[in-house]
Amino acid sequence: MNRITNQMINQNMTFNLKRHQYEMDKINNSLATGKNVRVPRDNPINATNQMLYRTNLTEVNQFIKNIDESKSYLNQADSTLQSVTRIFQRLRVLAVQGANGIYTNFELKEAMATEINQLLEELVAVANAKDGAGRSLFGGYMTGDDKNPNPFLSIYQTLTAGNQGDAMTGVEYRGDIGRLTREVSKGEYVDIGIPGNQVFWATNQVLTSNKDATTYSSDTDQAIKIDGVEIKISAGDNLDIIIDKINNAGLAVKASKGGRNNLIIETTTPHQTWLEDSGSGRVLKDLGLINPQFPSPPNNYDPTVTVDGMSLFEMVIRLREDLVAGDQELVGGRDIGLLDMGLENVLKNLAEIGAKSRRIDELAKRSEFAKANITEMLSKTEGIDYAETIMNFKWLESVHQYALAVGAKSIKSTLMDFLR
Repeated sequence: MNRITNQMINQNMTFNLKRHQYEMDKINNSLATGKNVRVPRDNPINATNQMLYRTNLTEVNQFIKNIDESKSYLNQADSTLQSVTRIFQRLRVLAVQGANGIYTNFELKEAMATEINQLLEELVAVANAKDGAGRSLFGGYMTGDDKNPNPFLSIYQTLTAGNQGDAMTGVEYRGDIGRLTREVSKGEYVDIGIPGNQVFWATNQVLTSNKDATTYSSDTDQAIKIDGVEIKISAGDNLDIIIDKINNAGLAVKASKGGRNNLIIETTTPHQTWLEDSGSGRVLKDLGLINPQFPSPPNNYDPTVTVDGMSLFEMVIRLREDLVAGDQELVGGRDIGLLDMGLENVLKNLAEIGAKSRRIDELAKRSEFAKANITEMLSKTEGIDYAETIMNFKWLESVHQYALAVGAKSIKSTLMDFLR
Protein backbone atom coordinates (compact mmCIF):
# COMPACT_ATOMS: atom_id res chain seq x y z
CA MET A 1 0.00 0.00 0.00
CA ASN A 2 1.34 3.42 -0.96
CA ARG A 3 1.71 6.08 1.69
CA ILE A 4 -0.28 9.23 0.94
CA THR A 5 0.94 12.44 2.49
CA ASN A 6 -0.64 15.85 2.78
CA GLN A 7 1.99 17.25 0.42
CA MET A 8 1.04 14.70 -2.27
CA ILE A 9 -2.63 15.59 -1.95
CA ASN A 10 -1.87 19.30 -2.19
CA GLN A 11 0.38 18.78 -5.22
CA ASN A 12 -2.21 16.67 -7.06
CA MET A 13 -4.94 19.19 -6.36
CA THR A 14 -2.75 22.06 -7.58
CA PHE A 15 -1.81 20.12 -10.72
CA ASN A 16 -5.44 19.40 -11.58
CA LEU A 17 -6.48 22.98 -10.96
CA LYS A 18 -3.68 24.31 -13.22
CA ARG A 19 -4.62 21.79 -15.91
CA HIS A 20 -8.22 22.98 -15.77
CA GLN A 21 -7.07 26.60 -15.98
CA TYR A 22 -4.86 25.78 -18.98
CA GLU A 23 -7.71 24.07 -20.81
CA MET A 24 -10.10 26.90 -19.95
CA ASP A 25 -7.58 29.46 -21.20
CA LYS A 26 -7.15 27.47 -24.41
CA ILE A 27 -10.89 27.34 -25.03
CA ASN A 28 -11.21 31.01 -24.12
CA ASN A 29 -8.61 31.91 -26.73
CA SER A 30 -10.48 29.83 -29.29
CA LEU A 31 -13.69 31.70 -28.52
CA ALA A 32 -11.91 35.06 -28.73
CA THR A 33 -10.09 34.36 -32.04
CA GLY A 34 -12.54 31.95 -33.66
CA LYS A 35 -9.64 29.61 -34.47
CA ASN A 36 -8.97 26.12 -33.20
CA VAL A 37 -5.21 26.18 -33.75
CA ARG A 38 -2.91 28.79 -32.20
CA VAL A 39 0.44 27.05 -32.71
CA PRO A 40 1.27 24.00 -34.87
CA ARG A 41 1.58 21.70 -31.82
CA ASP A 42 -2.12 22.20 -31.06
CA ASN A 43 -3.02 20.16 -34.17
CA PRO A 44 -0.14 19.51 -36.62
CA ILE A 45 -2.40 18.13 -39.37
CA ASN A 46 -4.86 21.03 -39.26
CA ALA A 47 -1.99 23.52 -39.06
CA THR A 48 -0.44 22.03 -42.22
CA ASN A 49 -3.76 22.11 -44.07
CA GLN A 50 -4.40 25.69 -43.00
CA MET A 51 -1.03 26.83 -44.37
CA LEU A 52 -1.76 25.03 -47.64
CA TYR A 53 -5.22 26.58 -47.95
CA ARG A 54 -3.90 30.05 -47.13
CA THR A 55 -1.17 29.69 -49.76
CA ASN A 56 -3.75 28.63 -52.35
CA LEU A 57 -6.03 31.48 -51.32
CA THR A 58 -3.21 34.00 -51.75
CA GLU A 59 -2.48 32.61 -55.21
CA VAL A 60 -6.14 32.76 -56.26
CA ASN A 61 -6.44 36.35 -55.01
CA GLN A 62 -3.41 37.30 -57.12
CA PHE A 63 -4.89 35.51 -60.14
CA ILE A 64 -8.12 37.49 -59.66
CA LYS A 65 -6.09 40.73 -59.60
CA ASN A 66 -4.28 39.66 -62.79
CA ILE A 67 -7.61 38.81 -64.42
CA ASP A 68 -9.09 42.19 -63.49
CA GLU A 69 -6.02 43.98 -64.87
CA SER A 70 -6.12 41.90 -68.06
CA LYS A 71 -9.80 42.62 -68.57
CA SER A 72 -9.27 46.34 -68.10
CA TYR A 73 -6.33 46.30 -70.55
CA LEU A 74 -8.30 44.37 -73.18
CA ASN A 75 -11.37 46.60 -72.78
CA GLN A 76 -9.22 49.67 -73.35
CA ALA A 77 -7.55 48.12 -76.40
CA ASP A 78 -10.97 47.18 -77.77
CA SER A 79 -12.29 50.71 -77.28
CA THR A 80 -9.20 52.15 -78.95
CA LEU A 81 -9.48 49.93 -82.02
CA GLN A 82 -13.17 50.77 -82.27
CA SER A 83 -12.00 54.37 -82.79
CA VAL A 84 -9.78 53.15 -85.64
CA THR A 85 -12.78 51.53 -87.36
CA ARG A 86 -14.73 54.82 -87.14
CA ILE A 87 -11.79 56.69 -88.66
CA PHE A 88 -11.67 54.16 -91.50
CA GLN A 89 -15.38 54.47 -92.14
CA ARG A 90 -14.94 58.21 -92.67
CA LEU A 91 -11.88 57.66 -94.85
CA ARG A 92 -13.84 55.26 -97.01
CA VAL A 93 -16.62 57.83 -97.44
CA LEU A 94 -14.02 60.36 -98.62
CA ALA A 95 -12.48 57.77 -100.95
CA VAL A 96 -15.83 56.88 -102.52
CA GLN A 97 -16.64 60.56 -103.01
CA GLY A 98 -13.21 61.12 -104.56
CA ALA A 99 -13.64 58.15 -106.88
CA ASN A 100 -16.96 59.64 -108.07
CA GLY A 101 -15.27 62.90 -109.04
CA ILE A 102 -16.70 65.10 -106.26
CA TYR A 103 -13.30 66.60 -105.36
CA THR A 104 -12.49 68.41 -108.60
CA ASN A 105 -11.86 72.08 -107.81
CA PHE A 106 -8.98 73.35 -105.69
CA GLU A 107 -11.10 74.41 -102.69
CA LEU A 108 -12.63 70.96 -102.30
CA LYS A 109 -9.23 69.28 -102.59
CA GLU A 110 -7.81 71.60 -99.95
CA ALA A 111 -10.71 70.87 -97.60
CA MET A 112 -10.35 67.14 -98.23
CA ALA A 113 -6.60 67.23 -97.56
CA THR A 114 -7.22 69.11 -94.30
CA GLU A 115 -9.74 66.54 -93.10
CA ILE A 116 -7.57 63.56 -94.03
CA ASN A 117 -4.60 65.14 -92.25
CA GLN A 118 -6.70 65.52 -89.11
CA LEU A 119 -7.89 61.92 -89.36
CA LEU A 120 -4.28 60.83 -89.82
CA GLU A 121 -3.23 62.76 -86.70
CA GLU A 122 -6.01 61.09 -84.75
CA LEU A 123 -5.00 57.69 -86.07
CA VAL A 124 -1.44 58.19 -84.79
CA ALA A 125 -2.78 59.44 -81.44
CA VAL A 126 -4.92 56.30 -81.14
CA ALA A 127 -1.92 54.12 -81.99
CA ASN A 128 0.05 55.84 -79.21
CA ALA A 129 -2.73 55.37 -76.63
CA LYS A 130 -1.67 54.33 -73.12
CA ASP A 131 -3.36 52.41 -70.35
CA GLY A 132 -4.00 53.66 -66.82
CA ALA A 133 -0.44 52.75 -65.77
CA GLY A 134 1.09 54.79 -68.60
CA ARG A 135 2.08 51.79 -70.74
CA SER A 136 1.58 51.95 -74.49
CA LEU A 137 -1.27 49.70 -75.56
CA PHE A 138 0.39 48.84 -78.86
CA GLY A 139 4.09 49.33 -78.13
CA GLY A 140 4.96 45.79 -77.00
CA TYR A 141 7.20 45.93 -73.93
CA MET A 142 8.03 49.58 -74.62
CA THR A 143 7.14 51.86 -71.71
CA GLY A 144 8.57 55.02 -73.26
CA ASP A 145 11.22 57.50 -72.16
CA ASP A 146 11.99 61.19 -72.67
CA LYS A 147 13.62 60.50 -76.04
CA ASN A 148 10.98 58.09 -77.39
CA PRO A 149 7.80 58.48 -75.32
CA ASN A 150 5.56 56.88 -77.95
CA PRO A 151 5.89 53.77 -80.12
CA PHE A 152 4.81 55.58 -83.30
CA LEU A 153 6.84 58.53 -84.55
CA SER A 154 5.30 60.92 -87.08
CA ILE A 155 7.45 62.43 -89.85
CA TYR A 156 6.41 65.80 -91.26
CA GLN A 157 7.20 67.69 -94.43
CA THR A 158 5.93 70.88 -96.02
CA LEU A 159 3.52 70.02 -98.85
CA THR A 160 2.35 72.56 -101.40
CA ALA A 161 -0.23 70.25 -103.00
CA GLY A 162 -3.61 71.11 -101.54
CA ASN A 163 -2.07 73.91 -99.44
CA GLN A 164 -1.36 71.37 -96.69
CA GLY A 165 1.63 73.11 -95.18
CA ASP A 166 3.44 70.90 -92.65
CA ALA A 167 1.75 67.55 -93.18
CA MET A 168 2.52 64.02 -92.12
CA THR A 169 4.45 62.13 -94.78
CA GLY A 170 5.41 59.02 -92.83
CA VAL A 171 5.08 57.14 -89.55
CA GLU A 172 7.78 54.89 -88.08
CA TYR A 173 7.18 52.19 -85.50
CA ARG A 174 9.70 52.51 -82.65
CA GLY A 175 8.19 49.95 -80.28
CA ASP A 176 8.95 46.23 -80.18
CA ILE A 177 7.18 42.92 -80.74
CA GLY A 178 6.79 41.95 -77.08
CA ARG A 179 3.41 40.71 -75.88
CA LEU A 180 2.38 41.47 -72.30
CA THR A 181 1.35 38.28 -70.52
CA ARG A 182 -0.46 37.66 -67.24
CA GLU A 183 -0.73 34.44 -65.22
CA VAL A 184 -4.45 33.92 -64.75
CA SER A 185 -4.35 30.43 -63.26
CA LYS A 186 -1.72 27.98 -62.05
CA GLY A 187 0.64 27.64 -65.03
CA GLU A 188 -1.89 29.28 -67.38
CA TYR A 189 -0.93 32.52 -69.12
CA VAL A 190 -2.80 34.91 -71.40
CA ASP A 191 -1.05 37.44 -73.62
CA ILE A 192 -3.03 40.65 -73.53
CA GLY A 193 -0.89 42.93 -75.70
CA ILE A 194 -0.87 43.25 -79.48
CA PRO A 195 2.29 44.91 -80.86
CA GLY A 196 1.79 47.87 -83.13
CA ASN A 197 3.76 46.34 -86.01
CA GLN A 198 0.90 43.87 -86.34
CA VAL A 199 -2.35 45.72 -85.61
CA PHE A 200 -1.50 48.90 -87.55
CA TRP A 201 -0.33 47.15 -90.69
CA ALA A 202 -2.46 47.03 -93.80
CA THR A 203 -0.93 44.51 -96.20
CA ASN A 204 1.51 41.63 -96.34
CA GLN A 205 5.12 42.83 -96.47
CA VAL A 206 7.68 41.65 -99.01
CA LEU A 207 11.39 42.23 -98.42
CA THR A 208 13.55 41.60 -101.47
CA SER A 209 17.30 41.55 -101.05
CA ASN A 210 19.22 42.82 -104.06
CA LYS A 211 22.38 40.90 -103.20
CA ASP A 212 23.44 37.84 -105.21
CA ALA A 213 23.84 34.94 -102.76
CA THR A 214 24.92 32.27 -105.26
CA THR A 215 28.22 31.63 -103.52
CA TYR A 216 27.04 32.34 -99.98
CA SER A 217 27.83 29.78 -97.29
CA SER A 218 27.76 30.34 -93.54
CA ASP A 219 31.31 30.15 -92.22
CA THR A 220 30.30 29.37 -88.61
CA ASP A 221 27.36 28.17 -86.52
CA GLN A 222 25.11 31.21 -86.14
CA ALA A 223 21.52 32.14 -85.46
CA ILE A 224 18.99 34.57 -86.86
CA LYS A 225 15.71 35.82 -85.45
CA ILE A 226 12.60 36.48 -87.50
CA ASP A 227 9.61 37.92 -85.63
CA GLY A 228 11.32 36.96 -82.37
CA VAL A 229 11.79 33.26 -83.26
CA GLU A 230 15.38 32.05 -83.32
CA ILE A 231 16.53 29.92 -86.25
CA LYS A 232 19.83 28.04 -86.02
CA ILE A 233 22.18 28.34 -88.99
CA SER A 234 24.94 25.75 -89.20
CA ALA A 235 28.38 26.20 -90.72
CA GLY A 236 28.21 25.44 -94.44
CA ASP A 237 24.49 26.28 -94.85
CA ASN A 238 23.82 27.91 -98.21
CA LEU A 239 20.87 30.03 -99.34
CA ASP A 240 18.64 27.03 -100.17
CA ILE A 241 19.15 25.47 -96.73
CA ILE A 242 18.52 28.79 -94.99
CA ILE A 243 15.27 29.22 -96.96
CA ASP A 244 14.12 25.73 -95.91
CA LYS A 245 14.90 26.45 -92.26
CA ILE A 246 12.93 29.72 -92.37
CA ASN A 247 9.94 28.04 -94.02
CA ASN A 248 9.96 25.22 -91.44
CA ALA A 249 10.17 27.51 -88.42
CA GLY A 250 6.39 27.87 -88.09
CA LEU A 251 6.43 31.61 -88.76
CA ALA A 252 3.88 33.83 -90.48
CA VAL A 253 6.48 34.42 -93.20
CA LYS A 254 7.74 32.46 -96.16
CA ALA A 255 11.16 32.67 -97.77
CA SER A 256 12.01 32.15 -101.41
CA LYS A 257 14.83 32.66 -103.86
CA GLY A 258 14.67 35.39 -106.46
CA GLY A 259 15.77 35.27 -110.05
CA ARG A 260 19.22 36.64 -109.13
CA ASN A 261 19.71 34.07 -106.37
CA ASN A 262 18.66 36.70 -103.85
CA LEU A 263 16.64 36.13 -100.67
CA ILE A 264 12.97 37.19 -100.57
CA ILE A 265 10.94 37.17 -97.34
CA GLU A 266 7.18 37.68 -97.50
CA THR A 267 4.72 37.74 -94.63
CA THR A 268 1.61 35.57 -94.77
CA THR A 269 -0.35 37.87 -92.44
CA PRO A 270 -0.22 41.69 -92.41
CA HIS A 271 2.64 42.82 -90.17
CA GLN A 272 6.04 44.46 -90.30
CA THR A 273 8.77 41.81 -90.37
CA TRP A 274 11.19 41.80 -87.44
CA LEU A 275 14.71 40.78 -88.51
CA GLU A 276 17.75 40.25 -86.27
CA ASP A 277 21.14 38.58 -86.38
CA SER A 278 21.60 36.90 -82.99
CA GLY A 279 24.75 37.76 -81.08
CA SER A 280 27.73 38.30 -83.35
CA GLY A 281 26.09 36.55 -86.31
CA ARG A 282 26.05 38.13 -89.77
CA VAL A 283 23.78 35.90 -91.84
CA LEU A 284 21.08 38.47 -92.64
CA LYS A 285 23.67 41.22 -93.03
CA ASP A 286 25.67 39.12 -95.48
CA LEU A 287 22.49 38.25 -97.39
CA GLY A 288 21.76 41.96 -97.81
CA LEU A 289 18.63 42.26 -95.66
CA ILE A 290 19.95 44.05 -92.55
CA ASN A 291 21.80 47.35 -92.51
CA PRO A 292 25.22 46.72 -90.88
CA GLN A 293 25.25 50.30 -89.59
CA PHE A 294 21.86 49.96 -87.85
CA PRO A 295 21.43 46.23 -87.12
CA SER A 296 18.77 46.43 -84.40
CA PRO A 297 15.07 46.46 -85.32
CA PRO A 298 12.81 48.12 -86.12
CA ASN A 299 13.57 49.95 -89.38
CA ASN A 300 16.92 48.18 -89.77
CA TYR A 301 16.50 47.06 -93.36
CA ASP A 302 19.46 47.54 -95.66
CA PRO A 303 19.04 50.61 -97.92
CA THR A 304 19.31 48.33 -100.98
CA VAL A 305 16.34 46.19 -99.91
CA THR A 306 13.14 46.60 -101.90
CA VAL A 307 10.28 46.93 -99.41
CA ASP A 308 6.69 46.30 -100.51
CA GLY A 309 3.69 46.57 -98.22
CA MET A 310 2.14 49.40 -96.26
CA SER A 311 1.10 50.31 -92.76
CA LEU A 312 -2.30 51.85 -92.11
CA PHE A 313 -0.63 55.27 -91.96
CA GLU A 314 1.15 54.89 -95.30
CA MET A 315 -2.11 53.75 -96.83
CA VAL A 316 -3.94 56.87 -95.62
CA ILE A 317 -1.08 59.08 -96.85
CA ARG A 318 -1.30 57.46 -100.29
CA LEU A 319 -5.08 57.99 -100.35
CA ARG A 320 -4.56 61.68 -99.52
CA GLU A 321 -2.01 62.09 -102.30
CA ASP A 322 -4.21 60.41 -104.90
CA LEU A 323 -7.25 62.48 -103.89
CA VAL A 324 -5.29 65.72 -104.06
CA ALA A 325 -3.92 64.69 -107.44
CA GLY A 326 -7.47 63.95 -108.61
CA ASP A 327 -6.61 60.41 -109.74
CA GLN A 328 -10.11 58.92 -109.62
CA GLU A 329 -9.01 55.58 -111.04
CA LEU A 330 -6.42 54.92 -108.31
CA VAL A 331 -8.74 56.17 -105.57
CA GLY A 332 -11.68 54.04 -106.73
CA GLY A 333 -9.56 50.95 -107.32
CA ARG A 334 -6.34 50.55 -105.40
CA ASP A 335 -7.00 52.95 -102.51
CA ILE A 336 -10.46 51.68 -101.60
CA GLY A 337 -9.12 48.14 -101.84
CA LEU A 338 -6.28 49.03 -99.47
CA LEU A 339 -8.73 50.65 -97.05
CA ASP A 340 -10.76 47.46 -97.00
CA MET A 341 -7.64 45.36 -96.41
CA GLY A 342 -6.50 47.62 -93.56
CA LEU A 343 -9.94 47.59 -91.96
CA GLU A 344 -10.07 43.81 -92.28
CA ASN A 345 -6.80 43.52 -90.35
CA VAL A 346 -8.10 45.85 -87.62
CA LEU A 347 -11.31 43.82 -87.35
CA LYS A 348 -9.30 40.61 -87.15
CA ASN A 349 -7.35 42.00 -84.19
CA LEU A 350 -10.59 43.22 -82.62
CA ALA A 351 -11.96 39.69 -82.91
CA GLU A 352 -8.82 38.37 -81.21
CA ILE A 353 -9.28 40.84 -78.35
CA GLY A 354 -12.94 39.85 -78.05
CA ALA A 355 -12.05 36.15 -77.87
CA LYS A 356 -9.50 36.83 -75.13
CA SER A 357 -12.03 38.93 -73.22
CA ARG A 358 -14.53 36.07 -73.26
CA ARG A 359 -11.84 33.70 -72.04
CA ILE A 360 -10.94 36.16 -69.27
CA ASP A 361 -14.61 36.29 -68.21
CA GLU A 362 -14.71 32.51 -67.88
CA LEU A 363 -11.44 32.52 -65.96
CA ALA A 364 -12.87 35.14 -63.59
CA LYS A 365 -15.87 32.90 -62.84
CA ARG A 366 -13.61 29.91 -62.29
CA SER A 367 -11.30 31.86 -59.97
CA GLU A 368 -14.19 33.21 -57.91
CA PHE A 369 -15.56 29.67 -57.51
CA ALA A 370 -12.10 28.42 -56.48
CA LYS A 371 -11.78 31.26 -53.96
CA ALA A 372 -15.16 30.44 -52.38
CA ASN A 373 -14.29 26.74 -52.25
CA ILE A 374 -10.88 27.29 -50.63
CA THR A 375 -12.35 29.80 -48.17
CA GLU A 376 -14.98 27.26 -47.12
CA MET A 377 -12.37 24.53 -46.65
CA LEU A 378 -10.16 26.91 -44.65
CA SER A 379 -13.11 27.90 -42.49
CA LYS A 380 -13.93 24.27 -41.73
CA THR A 381 -10.31 23.48 -40.91
CA GLU A 382 -9.49 26.64 -39.01
CA GLY A 383 -12.77 27.78 -37.48
CA ILE A 384 -14.51 26.52 -34.38
CA ASP A 385 -18.09 25.43 -33.66
CA TYR A 386 -19.10 28.19 -31.23
CA ALA A 387 -22.02 26.26 -29.68
CA GLU A 388 -19.91 23.19 -29.04
CA THR A 389 -16.95 25.24 -27.79
CA ILE A 390 -19.14 27.22 -25.34
CA MET A 391 -20.66 23.99 -24.08
CA ASN A 392 -17.19 22.53 -23.52
CA PHE A 393 -16.12 25.70 -21.73
CA LYS A 394 -19.14 25.59 -19.39
CA TRP A 395 -18.54 21.91 -18.69
CA LEU A 396 -14.87 22.54 -17.88
CA GLU A 397 -15.85 25.50 -15.71
CA SER A 398 -18.21 23.26 -13.71
CA VAL A 399 -15.51 20.60 -13.33
CA HIS A 400 -13.10 23.25 -12.11
CA GLN A 401 -15.59 24.48 -9.50
CA TYR A 402 -16.17 20.92 -8.26
CA ALA A 403 -12.41 20.35 -8.11
CA LEU A 404 -12.01 23.47 -5.98
CA ALA A 405 -14.77 22.34 -3.60
CA VAL A 406 -13.44 18.79 -3.30
CA GLY A 407 -9.89 20.01 -2.86
CA ALA A 408 -10.88 22.33 -0.05
CA LYS A 409 -12.38 19.42 1.86
CA SER A 410 -9.60 16.96 1.10
CA ILE A 411 -6.84 19.04 2.74
CA LYS A 412 -6.17 17.68 6.25
CA SER A 413 -6.73 19.93 9.27
CA THR A 414 -3.60 21.22 10.97
CA LEU A 415 -2.64 21.10 14.70
CA MET A 416 -3.74 24.72 15.06
CA ASP A 417 -7.31 23.74 14.16
CA PHE A 418 -7.40 21.36 17.19
CA LEU A 419 -5.85 23.96 19.53
CA ARG A 420 -8.73 26.30 18.77
